[in-house]
Amino acid sequence: MIQTSPPSSVRPAVPQAQRRLRPLLQVRLLIGFAVGMGGGTLAGLFARDLTATELLMRWVVRPVEQAFLLVLFVLIVPLLVSAIVSALARIRDTAGMRRVLLSTLAYMVAVSTSAAVIGLAMANLFRPGDVVPAEIGQQLLSAHGPIPPRGWLNMALSYSAIERPIVAVIVTSFLAGIALTLLRTRRAGWVLATSERVYDAGMRVLALVTRFAPVAVACFMFDMTLVFGWHLLVYLSAYVGVVIAALLLQVVLTFFAVVWMRGGLSPLAFLRGVQEPALIAFCTSSSNATLPSALKAAETDLHLPPRAARLVLGIGTVANQGGTAIYTAVTVLFIAQFFGMDLSLDRQGIVLGVAALAGMGTIGVPAGSLPTVAAVLALNGLPAEGIGLVVGVDRLLDMFRTMVNVVGDLAIAVAVSRDQQSRAAAAH
Repeated sequence: MIQTSPPSSVRPAVPQAQRRLRPLLQVRLLIGFAVGMGGGTLAGLFARDLTATELLMRWVVRPVEQAFLLVLFVLIVPLLVSAIVSALARIRDTAGMRRVLLSTLAYMVAVSTSAAVIGLAMANLFRPGDVVPAEIGQQLLSAHGPIPPRGWLNMALSYSAIERPIVAVIVTSFLAGIALTLLRTRRAGWVLATSERVYDAGMRVLALVTRFAPVAVACFMFDMTLVFGWHLLVYLSAYVGVVIAALLLQVVLTFFAVVWMRGGLSPLAFLRGVQEPALIAFCTSSSNATLPSALKAAETDLHLPPRAARLVLGIGTVANQGGTAIYTAVTVLFIAQFFGMDLSLDRQGIVLGVAALAGMGTIGVPAGSLPTVAAVLALNGLPAEGIGLVVGVDRLLDMFRTMVNVVGDLAIAVAVSRDQQSRAAAAH
């Protein structure tokens, strides 16, 4: 079983008062979620003074969102570096390091593949593209207009510019952690101690920021509800429903199985431990921005050993996006069905492969999946303009799939931690 009461050598230093306040914080997050969504809905229905609403968005809602995201993104690099370096440095031999990395990679490949299979199965079973009236589809396409290839190229380049620094940070951190594992000198110990202090400092800053998270959550939901509206859900309800149902199946069938059968942890206990990072992931639509909260949940709520948890979550920011694999598979088949271009089994095999790869390499930023969907459409000879059908609800679905991505990272962290504990017990 995963340790529910970790030894003092690995238990994070969490004040008793903060432990008592954590359930209250989760309730406040849910209240902020409900208040923001309700306020956005009412503003969209009854607000007659558009100028006042615009001023509220410009001077209150958007600045709060940007400030919250800014702090989270500032914390990413120091926490990512210190988490990976300290996790690798704790592994006392190269064989142990190799086992942890291979175990993590195996779980991520399995999770991403299962996600793509679930997405294809749900899209073929319910065929959401067949239920969208042709005239409604044309309205959606004309509303967003044809998407020129150069625009998608520029978007892909801009996302690559976001992704490269994170990938470079992860690679550099891996090399530094491996070097510290091989070097057993006093200076190496000093570097490890410094890395631990940086990590602890980042978590303390996160604890302060979390106190204001309910306000940020309310602003995110107000913005999304007011701008997005609910009319598109009527037109695309079948598509949205299939994507959300597939994401739910991924959690229940795949993540619960991994946590229960491989991690020795009950699904209910797991869900209680991941509430906070899941809600932050839902509101921010960014796996990267949720990393600090996920690290805190892994060590303080799930009581996972830092060696495995930090490493898995660090890799998972760019290499475990199961929700993205589901979204890619369902979206491509939805667009094909709408245009009356059913894909053969070999074409769906291409979709499966690319979706699974997308689940292991899509950047964890809002709308980071759209260039991948455009590429899969091109590979199968489908009109790129079809993305105009779904771009209106992409942000909503982005929130759901990001939440699934983060929960998947934590599920794999539970399983890898159990594997390492079992090997350590067998060695003794």
